[in-house]
Amino acid sequence: MSARILVVPRAAWPPLPETGAWRLSGWPYPGEWIWWPRSDAETDERFLQIIPYALLRNRSGEIWCYARSGGDARLRDRLSAGVGGHIDEADAAESIGTTAERALRRELREELQLQSDIGVPEPAAWIYEERSSVGRVHIGLLYVLSWCEDAPPQPVDGQGLKGIGFVPAKRIVDDSRFELWSRLAADFLIRNSV
Repeated sequence: MSARILVVPRAAWPPLPETGAWRLSGWPYPGEWIWWPRSDAETDERFLQIIPYALLRNRSGEIWCYARSGGDARLRDRLSAGVGGHIDEADAAESIGTTAERALRRELREELQLQSDIGVPEPAAWIYEERSSVGRVHIGLLYVLSWCEDAPPQPVDGQGLKGIGFVPAKRIVDDSRFELWSRLAADFLIRNSV
């Protein structure tokens, strides 16, 4: 049986823009969610999978980026600035917000071996795009984390991430090799004080 992940019925959301990133404060968490088999959710556009998506920003304001070499085949070989992933049933808590934070901390441990002492602020924005089959079934919950270490993050072997270093947000926005969510998130940072 497929692992179960958190999904929200599309009908529980306000009308979504075709593409964009917008402040979380204007769009509260939906009050309705269920646990659904991931294998079904990946193609069922009646539901949106909430994906905690964290940008790691250094003291200079640059964002850590990586190349994908594994994971979802639809994203393979793309560049990305966001670390995160699905909210598994094991992450469940009393609210979507707490559940998403637990999932993000788990993903940071799994992908980058980061321990739970990294500060996780309130999420800043939602990210959505309906241009692709991946985008139409996911909605990003954008977190911006401060990276205070001198050395860049080191992806865990076997996670399908190859670090390429810290990059200015403007370069991410302008580079079509980056997945659309990364470009939308970087643009959000440029346009907003986060």
